[in-house]
Amino acid sequence: MTHQHQVPGEASGPGAVAVGSNHGIISTGDAATIDNRTLHLPAEAVRAPAEVPAPPGLNNLPAPRSAVFVGRDEDLARLGAALDGRGAPTVVHGLGGMGKSTLALHYAHRHLGHYNPVWWVPAETPDGITLALADLAAHLDPYANLTATTSAEAAAWATGWLQSHEGWLLVLDNAEAPDDVAPVIGPLTTGQHLITSRRATGWHHLAQPLALRTLDPDASADLLMRIIGEPGGPDDGPDDGPDDGPDDGPALAELAAELGHLPLALTQAAAYIQHTATTPVSYLARLRRYPARMFAASATDNHERTIARVWQLTLQAIAARDPLAVDILRTFAWLGPDDVPRDLAEALHDDPIAIDEALALLHAYSMITLTPRTFTVHRLVQAVARTPDPADPHRAEETIETARRRAVCLLVAALPGDPLFNVAGWPRWRELLPHIEALATRVAPDQDDEYTDAIWRQTSAFLQSEVRLDRAAALAERSVAACERLRGPDDPFTLASRSILGSAYRSAGDVVKAVPLLVRNRDDCERVFGAAHEETLVARGNLAYLYGVTGNLDLATELHSRNLIDCERLLGPDDPHTLSSRSNLASAYREAGDFDRAIPLHEQSAAGYERVFGPDHPETLTARSNLAFAYQLAGDLGRAIPLHEHVLTTRERVLGPAHPHTDLARELLANARADTPQ
Repeated sequence: MTHQHQVPGEASGPGAVAVGSNHGIISTGDAATIDNRTLHLPAEAVRAPAEVPAPPGLNNLPAPRSAVFVGRDEDLARLGAALDGRGAPTVVHGLGGMGKSTLALHYAHRHLGHYNPVWWVPAETPDGITLALADLAAHLDPYANLTATTSAEAAAWATGWLQSHEGWLLVLDNAEAPDDVAPVIGPLTTGQHLITSRRATGWHHLAQPLALRTLDPDASADLLMRIIGEPGGPDDGPDDGPDDGPDDGPALAELAAELGHLPLALTQAAAYIQHTATTPVSYLARLRRYPARMFAASATDNHERTIARVWQLTLQAIAARDPLAVDILRTFAWLGPDDVPRDLAEALHDDPIAIDEALALLHAYSMITLTPRTFTVHRLVQAVARTPDPADPHRAEETIETARRRAVCLLVAALPGDPLFNVAGWPRWRELLPHIEALATRVAPDQDDEYTDAIWRQTSAFLQSEVRLDRAAALAERSVAACERLRGPDDPFTLASRSILGSAYRSAGDVVKAVPLLVRNRDDCERVFGAAHEETLVARGNLAYLYGVTGNLDLATELHSRNLIDCERLLGPDDPHTLSSRSNLASAYREAGDFDRAIPLHEQSAAGYERVFGPDHPETLTARSNLAFAYQLAGDLGRAIPLHEHVLTTRERVLGPAHPHTDLARELLANARADTPQ
């Protein structure tokens, strides 16, 4: 209720204000009228902001959420150097859960003696900033609230105070957008601003950026151990089980890696372990079996500070601006986290500008790290994005399954053709390989379809050219299983996958598995396709090569001779299968010591590969290496050594000095030189 008092006549005197009936506050310098009630204030009550000193040690810093703070010494030093430089304000940015607020809070607490006042400003909204500044005004001058009718006026008074004083620190925490803090930062140059934000971009005209990264592995394990080891935790007391204490080191390291060394996730996990008196091993098992529940699990009263909740809010903000950005995040949750080629994302939409804008939005919210050619997604962001959760509208089971199928189709479309002979495509294979491997771990074998089968089969062939034989065999095994389930045992794709698997076993020296598989494949191809079909020729050539490796040279020579005749007749002299048959027959003769037959065939093979594929193709270099080895075994070191040298030099240039084939060339050259008479 408003109280009104009639004031007779007109006010007079140097500080008078003429009124009839007043509402609100009127200040005359030595008194204030509030709702027409005059309050007599002390003389110092009404002073310009510049005349008001800050009370010693003024701050409103909240207490740190946890006393455990590890692994950020370097970041604190970087932050201190940035702020001490007295340059532009500093914005600490990074993914939600990275520990931005924690870093800022610890910095502010450690430097209370360096700044005054130190004021914590919740900056999610402009209103929050205004209220925090109004509160600062009230603490600087208890009479400021009596002379200000709104929070905005009180905040303006605080801004005036900051403009006229030095040595203060404002921490604007969790700023949503640069434009929200620009009105505060712009006019204030006499103190320091420290901003934290999920936003990675848009600060160039306001603040110098300081990107916050995940903890290193040792610090991650230390953080887990310190929280778990608090009194009452599973490491406290003499009755700890065998999984506790020092033996937990490997389990802590594995858990930290699974959580991507993200501070909030580590703290959430450690609090759960400590609260439930479980072990890191048990937590990791639960995380893998019940990811949605564990991402949302909180062992504290603050249920907003969980990985699931923090990122759900971020995704809501992103989805409101651009649903395509959320689709991209869900899709690439199925691939590897690092160096995702941007052109894979560009295949999702006909409009490249729409993709650019969606990626930029994800980068702006620190959900990805964007470069001109690639982007990176934190592995825990991926894990959450591909985990169904009925409580999260962005993670409905059907939506996530759609994203998985989309990721598979993107990879299939991106695969270069002919992984064995298309050398120009090998850099692309190497670029895609980490994402293929990640997909293989994230898609269960019973989810394999014709598209994943194509990925596993072709990747196995490429890995054999890279001499990564264990992985080649594992993917070929998966392809065979998928083909037999989806297509049946006699389908051409099934037979092709078996052939690739047999080659992987043979190359790895696993004769016990290779022989029966390649014999069966040869017989099945002859039954299904006939003796003169291309697939049959490949199956027969693989079996013949295996016989040569196992020392059955007569049978190997017989099959290779038959295969070469059929390949030349059916496919022509320059078909890759014909070239391979000729090379294999030459090697069989060489192993048998028949150099009169071996060397001419090796010379024809080297010439044929060079004519068809070019002088620097890996298959051409292999043919030359085989020829040099034949010269060496025949005692013709004058031709062997220069050819070995040429192969080594070319492989170092084409494949790199550490490639297995380069190492082999180096070894063959050394052996040939050792055979030279002294």
